[in-house]
Amino acid sequence: MIQEGQKAPDFALPGVEDGAPAVYELFRAIENDDAVLLWFMPSTFLPTATAELKAIAAAGWHDCQGIQVWALSMDSIYAAAAYADRYGFPMAFLGDAKSAASYYGVEYDEWEGHYNAPKRAVFLIGTDWRVEFAWTTADAFEPSKPSPVELVSETITSRFSDAETPPPVNYTTK
Repeated sequence: MIQEGQKAPDFALPGVEDGAPAVYELFRAIENDDAVLLWFMPSTFLPTATAELKAIAAAGWHDCQGIQVWALSMDSIYAAAAYADRYGFPMAFLGDAKSAASYYGVEYDEWEGHYNAPKRAVFLIGTDWRVEFAWTTADAFEPSKPSPVELVSETITSRFSDAETPPPVNYTTK
């Protein structure tokens, strides 16, 4: 797995935000002087990831100046768009069939009958291409204590003046 302080691998993936498909290229975000929060998950509609993304959305990190929030899963961007619509998620969802998770070293050999699915993992990529935060777990369904939202929150709120502290992740609601 890519570690804090290491240079982040570049990638380009199809994605969707607010129903509009596009290609998301990490280098373009970095060139625009934006940090990028990468939120990997094997699949949309995963209860643990949904709870975490709800906390991120409530904190409004996607609207903060200087940071972009990208959620990556093995699902198609059409499934991701339906997921974002269902939960009102405002961030970009990218379809990672294998590449980015592989580059970052956070893919399962096999997960629920799928090969090379992304693990639940989080990376904050700075505008200098350095990984400022890295986290992963082997169990996609296990609630994390503390949550990765809580763990990355200190870095986000100290770096971005308009970033709010997110509410606690509630893994028990649907």
